[in-house]
Amino acid sequence: MTRTRRLVVTTWMPGDVDDLHKLHSDPLTMRFVGPGRPETREECDHRLASYLNEQRTRGWTKWRVQTPKGSMIGRAGFGAYGPNRELGYTLRSDSWGHGLATELALALVRWHTENPDPNSPPDLWAYAAVENIASRRVLEKVGFDFIDDRDHHGTSCAFYVFAHGPRLG
Repeated sequence: MTRTRRLVVTTWMPGDVDDLHKLHSDPLTMRFVGPGRPETREECDHRLASYLNEQRTRGWTKWRVQTPKGSMIGRAGFGAYGPNRELGYTLRSDSWGHGLATELALALVRWHTENPDPNSPPDLWAYAAVENIASRRVLEKVGFDFIDDRDHHGTSCAFYVFAHGPRLG
């Protein structure tokens, strides 16, 4: 998939459900993800099945993120937002504050531009809960432009679109 200085984004394997459940069972990590609560093992089984299907049928999904030594620290990649790709990332709470989300988002934006989907427009969307200031800042640093606030599945979210290159510095 893709690699950064500190991270490896790789495909899922059917046996990865324990790692996914460990990530998705942490209340702090899940505060701004989905319904804002930890997920059950059954929900993680379903989510992993979806990821496996997406990577097989369309070639992109929200992939496994790990350290170069193989320890899973998150998931990141793309979901569908209407006909477009939507950038998303979730990292373990103990990895926050080290610039990993920015590093990851930059790599995924690059992957998106280098691997266009012939069935999707080139626009790349992203959203974050309005209260998730850290994630919103990451999106802005890597070149996303704020569009507006919208309700997304009962959560007030800030919506962004990727319009140009990174604005780091």
